[in-house]
Amino acid sequence: MVFLTIFLLLIVAGYPIWDYFYMKKIKSNLVKKGRMYGEIMIVQWGLVILLFIYWFVTNRSINDIFFINKPLFSIPTKYFWTFGIGVGLGIILLVILFSFSKTMRKKYSDALSDASIQFLIPSSIRERLLFLFVSITAGVCEEIIFRGVFLYYLNHLQFELSIIAIGIISSLLFGIVHLYQGWKGVFLTAYLGGFLFFLFVLTGSLWIPIILHFLIDAKFVFLPNKKQLSIDTETKNI
Repeated sequence: MVFLTIFLLLIVAGYPIWDYFYMKKIKSNLVKKGRMYGEIMIVQWGLVILLFIYWFVTNRSINDIFFINKPLFSIPTKYFWTFGIGVGLGIILLVILFSFSKTMRKKYSDALSDASIQFLIPSSIRERLLFLFVSITAGVCEEIIFRGVFLYYLNHLQFELSIIAIGIISSLLFGIVHLYQGWKGVFLTAYLGGFLFFLFVLTGSLWIPIILHFLIDAKFVFLPNKKQLSIDTETKNI
């Protein structure tokens, strides 16, 4: 447990510090999106691989990360893909609505202008493809660490914590590592983390939060970016 304590502390404390200096490079245009996407994937998969090595060396079961023995409501594995397809179709519908609704495109453009994650949103086809892999990375790696491992870790402390306390703690820490999005982003991310934690506890499977997390991030692959919306607006005004 000493390794897990250090590992999780480094993530919770290290990520905001790393993001602080990394954001300075981004604002100075010293980091291109392709490189940024690559570094995000390398760091997150590196952490998960290190975690898995520890897990196997200490003879822990991988099921302790991905599954809960007594979920509130068990969902058979065959329904996982149905869930994912349903959410995916919802995102496709959203994209179609954006394509035909001027009002929705205007609202999205305004929201995008104020978004603290503007620097992350892909523009070119190459960036969109890379961002799809970033979405997969975030969905898998962040859920493994902040839902699966945190639940395991907080459940094995010397003192007992309720499932609600574990959910609140892990979700708040999940929000803190997104400090680069500003305090509004921290609270929104913590709220999302709480919802994903609830799904994990409810269904007993980490794959449900993983699929949903991926689909939430992947929507930016299909939605128009700020530059495209600006060109679209200028064209219509001519």
